Amino acid sequence: MSQPKRFRIRTVRGEPYHVAGRTLIPVARVVAYSRAGGTIAAEGVGGAGGGFVEITPLAVVEETADGERSLPIGDATARALWGLLGLAVAWTLFLAFVRLWSLSRRIGGRHPRA
Repeated sequence: MSQPKRFRIRTVRGEPYHVAGRTLIPVARVVAYSRAGGTIAAEGVGGAGGGFVEITPLAVVEETADGERSLPIGDATARALWGLLGLAVAWTLFLAFVRLWSLSRRIGGRHPRA
């Protein structure tokens, strides 16, 4: 007997919507994980399970009489978070450079004499 896949990634197309002479079809990525188990023993039957599902919109496919085109959906939150991460790394490196530069000046004996 084969084991079911616990981790799955699929790209799915949603139900089409007909608007003003064109058809709009949402496209999303579905990431799912599930795990379950059970036991049968003389004392009784037991089991446990869990999982998660994440759905991320990717695009909207627009079908018209002229043809089909895909309109991507951007993730502004992810772009903002990556930008903040980059800023945090740059700021940390800058402060580390300033600290090392300050220490090298002290060790180099450039303090004013008393």
